[in-house]
Amino acid sequence: MSQTRPETPKSTRGVLLFNLGGPETLEDVYPFLLNLFSDPDIFRVPRLIQPLLARIIARRRAPKSREYYRQIGGGSPLRKITDDQARLLEEALNREKTEVHWKVRVGMRYAPPRTSDALRELVSSGIEDLVFLPLYPQRSRTTTGSSFREALAEAKRIAPGLPVRTIPSWPVYPPYIKSLAETVGDALRAIPEEETVHILFSAHGIPEFLVTREKDPYEADTNATVSAAMETLHSLHPRRKLFHHLSYQSRVGPLKWLGPETRLELSRLAGEGVRHLVMVPVSFVSDHQETLYEMDILYGQMTRDLGYKTFLRAPSLNTRPSFINALASLLREASDPPCASAPCFCSCGACPKQSG
Repeated sequence: MSQTRPETPKSTRGVLLFNLGGPETLEDVYPFLLNLFSDPDIFRVPRLIQPLLARIIARRRAPKSREYYRQIGGGSPLRKITDDQARLLEEALNREKTEVHWKVRVGMRYAPPRTSDALRELVSSGIEDLVFLPLYPQRSRTTTGSSFREALAEAKRIAPGLPVRTIPSWPVYPPYIKSLAETVGDALRAIPEEETVHILFSAHGIPEFLVTREKDPYEADTNATVSAAMETLHSLHPRRKLFHHLSYQSRVGPLKWLGPETRLELSRLAGEGVRHLVMVPVSFVSDHQETLYEMDILYGQMTRDLGYKTFLRAPSLNTRPSFINALASLLREASDPPCASAPCFCSCGACPKQSG
């Protein structure tokens, strides 16, 4: 009589997706801004006075910020979109029959669900190791670096010794680039093939000194993404006349930021006679204020005033199946050695120190 061989127990691997978070209601705007300006990786001031200055700046900026969120429906959709990304990613990872069972959770930096809560949930579920995956394709001290710093400290406190793997960045990962190019292709379908189209990749800006003095890799990573995306677009649309540009948006404060600024680039291109423009949110993988208000409303009105014949915004990646599959492939291929040490902000400002 044949006996059924018992299944080999699966190991359980946790995945923590990082994003900034956003206010879900107008009442959440002030707490979100307070958390944002309390982060020393974002707001560089002496530690002793940071709490006071963070409260002052958050209070001053909250009314204008609330108005922006009011115009996009009363709050940010980022949490819902990221929760959906996590759910679909977990399903995609577990669809393949492997020896690993995956659990995916979301840890936001400045709004619920916070990183510490997500870590506790994963640890209590019995995970045996953990992967950090930032939903920022391009590295920066202000995004990936800040999230890693917090998460590694929390992991050490909540589950000391838990093996942690990290994926610091993925700016030219081919499945991601292909998915990004697909979004541009969606917009291009609305423009006749014989027309010359200019593609403006708009990224979130950061202060210039982070790149020039502190060697933050964000600008280089962003340039690499744009180059890879255009190579793919030219391959997918060989008959099209496509030209591309890169600009930076969302500048705040008196410091000099990476340029050119998106609104100035829109004016320059209009002055040069550009009439058909597709804007691509290159550093954003989900819709939130920067896409729904800045790009769709603010820049949309600006391009109408400037006389563009066509202005289209490529859709955000959100829960696009090819993007979810890209993240799943990225996680399966992750080969960083386990690391439970503190992050190392040597030159890149984003990659934790790896041991072994």
